[in-house]
Amino acid sequence: MEDEERDRYMQSRHKKIVAAEATLIQKQANEMNALRKKIETGMNERLKQREIEHNKLLQRYQNVKRELENQQNLERNKVERSFTRPGTASVMGGSRSQANMTQSKMSYQSSSKVGKIGGANGKNYPASKPSNQ
Repeated sequence: MEDEERDRYMQSRHKKIVAAEATLIQKQANEMNALRKKIETGMNERLKQREIEHNKLLQRYQNVKRELENQQNLERNKVERSFTRPGTASVMGGSRSQANMTQSKMSYQSSSKVGKIGGANGKNYPASKPSNQ
């Protein structure tokens, strides 16, 4: 009789232990799922913040690029206008610029004659070159 009682006690004890173990395993699984969900939520939030920051940087880049393009276009237009003014065009392509070119050619020719030295056989060499050529 005592053996039967002890067997029932051991079976009942074993059932309680198995039930407690199952409860503990379920509790741990629930905690694990909660932590996974918390990690996933945090990761999604960081990804969202990263995307927002990326979009801000991209917008800033596009604004700076647009501003630089506008500044360059304004400067280009200013330079183009300075070359296409009616008074400037006649000076650049007219007889006045040809007169300046003729005058500069004449001054170059006269300055090049000043620096020459007489050599053998009547050859003239520039002052910067050796006379043994």
